[in-house]
Amino acid sequence: MVSLKAGWALAAALCIFLVLAECESEGLHRKRDGEIAGFNVVIAGRLGSRNQVTERRVRRQDDVSDTVDVYWLHVDSRVTSRFATVTVESKLANRRDRGREAVFTMQLPETAFISNFSMVISNTLYVGTVMKKGAAREAYDAAVEAGESAGHVAQESPRGREEFRISINVGAEEKVTFQLTYQEFLVRRLGIYEHVISIRPEQIIPDMRISVDLRESQGFSFLRVPDIRTSDLLTDQSTDELSSATVSRASPEHYTVTYSPSEQEQAAMSTQGIMGDFVVQYDVIRQQQIGFIQVYGDYFVHYFAPTGLPVMPKNVIFVIDVSGSMSGDKIRQTKEAMTVILDELREMDFFNIVTFSSRTKRWKSELQVANQENIRAADTYVTSMAAHGGTNINDAILEASVLLDPELRSRHDSHASMIVLLTDGQPTGGVTNTNHIIANARDSLAGNHALFCLGFGYDVSFEFLERLALQNGGFARRIYPDDDGELQLTSFFDEVAKPLMIDVNMGYSQAGNPALQVADVTQTAFSNYFNGSEVVVAGRFPGAPPSNLHVTVTGNGAQDALSLVEDFQLASLAAPEGFVERLWAYLTIKDLLKKERTATEEEQQNKLKERALNMSLEYNFVTPLTSMVVLQNKRRGRPTNKMFDDLVQSFGSPGSGFGSYGSGATSCRPWPFWVVASAIVYALLPP
Repeated sequence: MVSLKAGWALAAALCIFLVLAECESEGLHRKRDGEIAGFNVVIAGRLGSRNQVTERRVRRQDDVSDTVDVYWLHVDSRVTSRFATVTVESKLANRRDRGREAVFTMQLPETAFISNFSMVISNTLYVGTVMKKGAAREAYDAAVEAGESAGHVAQESPRGREEFRISINVGAEEKVTFQLTYQEFLVRRLGIYEHVISIRPEQIIPDMRISVDLRESQGFSFLRVPDIRTSDLLTDQSTDELSSATVSRASPEHYTVTYSPSEQEQAAMSTQGIMGDFVVQYDVIRQQQIGFIQVYGDYFVHYFAPTGLPVMPKNVIFVIDVSGSMSGDKIRQTKEAMTVILDELREMDFFNIVTFSSRTKRWKSELQVANQENIRAADTYVTSMAAHGGTNINDAILEASVLLDPELRSRHDSHASMIVLLTDGQPTGGVTNTNHIIANARDSLAGNHALFCLGFGYDVSFEFLERLALQNGGFARRIYPDDDGELQLTSFFDEVAKPLMIDVNMGYSQAGNPALQVADVTQTAFSNYFNGSEVVVAGRFPGAPPSNLHVTVTGNGAQDALSLVEDFQLASLAAPEGFVERLWAYLTIKDLLKKERTATEEEQQNKLKERALNMSLEYNFVTPLTSMVVLQNKRRGRPTNKMFDDLVQSFGSPGSGFGSYGSGATSCRPWPFWVVASAIVYALLPP
């Protein structure tokens, strides 16, 4: 052990000497007026609405308001079986003779995890390291206290997205190159996967390129690229094609989409260039009812979206908040949305309405068949709703549960049963403790009725609504108080309007050996499956992968109980790339965080959170439990195995974009010397 440590120390000293010599020869440590020696950045994962990340200002030499020029912006996305890895690269330059602020801004999908953030400044490479939130903050604060230049990260929440923003000071006539990588799993809604890439550089870019490589082993049923989406409003979304985008079909399973707008095309959109979203929409071909499975190494993923099933009738209770805070646009938009939603009910459906403020009120004493006469009467009732009083959510949910219970007993096998709760506030009447409300709802609904929660506005306690829905087989959505509020409501209902199966359960084993089970499987039981959606389950084989996989899917449909069974030969399921493990990790972390929000025991919550944290660190994901810290080299610790491997892969091949290290703001050789030196030290470290 002594000799090993001595060898490591000698190698480390040699590498440090060589790095310094290399940096000196390349001029990496030269100082200029307005140049910064280094900086520190903390990138936090998304927090709840009451715990937003605090903006931290840059320590810079010159407090100037004008920003630097963007040389180029390149976005490269690889989508493999719905799993997108997006790398955004941008080079900015300060042509002035004084320091100026460089701002890198990117709006990310809410479901995305950042996996890498790197910068090249003054020919020096800085790479982010994922840490536990507390440790990340301590490292950041220690760097600030040491007097080192500091950056800042501000995270806001534009509608349906998370904004990542970093600002640093760039010295006179200096350049900075940013690289951000995030990963996202595309969720199927209303029969469409939608890949959205934000483009908001706030200036016209001389060299802009977006490239999307899509590979789906099932083949594509359609693919389209609509016009740049310049508004979040659903009413403003164009159905026209983006004519300047190039779509190439390499094979039935492989498409590429490129978009390189000229400066003139950008200027035609606005004085700030393109300020919107680049969107690719598609769906895949489905041939087997039991779904599609991919395997790579010890990991598998199962995509289940059956076709041809008849739509089930449903029992639905609309629980509508009519408290005083709903007055104005909120109640108006709710009325307009309910008129459309009621018209979409079918005559085989049964429904009722419960309004609540300080007290609850039924429209009818029992469920009504959705015929034209009852729809007209319900529309008249909704139109007469007036907003006043407090917010008694607890009693409203219990009232809806009572209305559904008799129907459950008489139509359990053939009807999907659900409650749709719309509210804009926190409980102020009756039971106000949110934990008690969640427990009461769970006991009353008893897993028999799915609860969907719609939170209207920014003041709503969305975390409470999310826990309430998740513990009762549904999900929560935020309804933004914009001009299209009624369309947001109707779009949500379109997603749940056509249930195809209820009580869905997925099972996996080896054919002929039911005792051999898979391990670390994500959620396998689902209250409902709706038309146009998809169920995705990922897991791993704890030992050597078996030769075959026995898959069962059971549930209840419109006509009878359903049971789908299939034996798959694993050799025929091999994924084209080794993305399956990382997708499994992504889905598992999401699943653990979801289970943590639904767990009722503190000990169980802590165990789930700890496992999600450990996986976030292992796979270098910025999640709600972790942060990414970008520090000067002397403060950056030893990277984890997977992080180090990712860096070598990212920066290791000459000519690979940012990884070439010769195309950006540096004069170093294609292989960054610090990577080689670090690799030597890393190889000598004890295991």
